[in-house]
Amino acid sequence: MSQNDLDAIDRQILGILQRDARIPNTELADEIGLTPAPTLRRVRRLEEEGVIQRYVALLDPKTVGRELMVIVRVTLDKQTKAGFEEFARKMQERPEVLECFLCLGDIDYLLKVSVPDLDAYQHFLVNTLAAIPGVRNTASTIVVKQEKYTTSLPLE
Repeated sequence: MSQNDLDAIDRQILGILQRDARIPNTELADEIGLTPAPTLRRVRRLEEEGVIQRYVALLDPKTVGRELMVIVRVTLDKQTKAGFEEFARKMQERPEVLECFLCLGDIDYLLKVSVPDLDAYQHFLVNTLAAIPGVRNTASTIVVKQEKYTTSLPLE
């Protein structure tokens, strides 16, 4: 399904579900002006077609002991398919790596890492990142304050 296949009602549904994925179907139907049955059919179709990939709970990092957020820029020795695949696989295995982006430009990867404290980050940096063959350089930026956080994609 492409963006062009989404009609105004689909976009309304997606906007509401991005705001509150636990909204009851009856309330969702009321908000978009349909009855519950066609609303549910639309949501199921959006799920089946992969527009809605999954539902999650967003946690407060401080409450769960993950107060330190670090953005890490990673450069590999060689830009090979095997090197990219191996690095990506290792990052998939690491629970403290929340996001891992393959990039174009002067860095190869950008990571978003969540750890309890600086000691935990140092352990991750030395024992995980630096231990991966082919990692040439890392540069870390400690996040002091998150000024904006959203998981909602614009639907215009």
